[in-house]
Amino acid sequence: MLKNRVVIISLMLCVVLGTIPFAMGATPTSSNKVSISALYVGAPHQTVNQEYIKITNKGTTAVRMKGWKITDKGAIHTYKFPSTFVLKSKTTATLFTGKGTNTATKLYWGRAAFVWNNAGDKASLYNAQNKLVSTKIGLKQK
Repeated sequence: MLKNRVVIISLMLCVVLGTIPFAMGATPTSSNKVSISALYVGAPHQTVNQEYIKITNKGTTAVRMKGWKITDKGAIHTYKFPSTFVLKSKTTATLFTGKGTNTATKLYWGRAAFVWNNAGDKASLYNAQNKLVSTKIGLKQK
């Protein structure tokens, strides 16, 4: 009976402090450690897989990217990360615009047409709560 009271009091305290997910064994996400580290908008006469974006996890824990997305300027194009994709700690993954087979560090948007504007563009990374986590400007290539 005393054990049950301790559990109930602990849970009530967690609710008040807003930490109940952590009390249940969850780990905090490292969304503030995940960012866009590069955006290559490509150049004329290149293929769609020659334009890409790099996403880096500088944190000490892996981040499950389910629900995360990348958009271009004006959110004309949106890439949604595969629900099973996990960005390991201290790792960079490259998202290519074209087609290919996804790996732990290479992702493919699957598009036949270009996404990033060669005159310059802006990439935005949003977490699963739709919060803007990072942006990167890709400048015109020569």
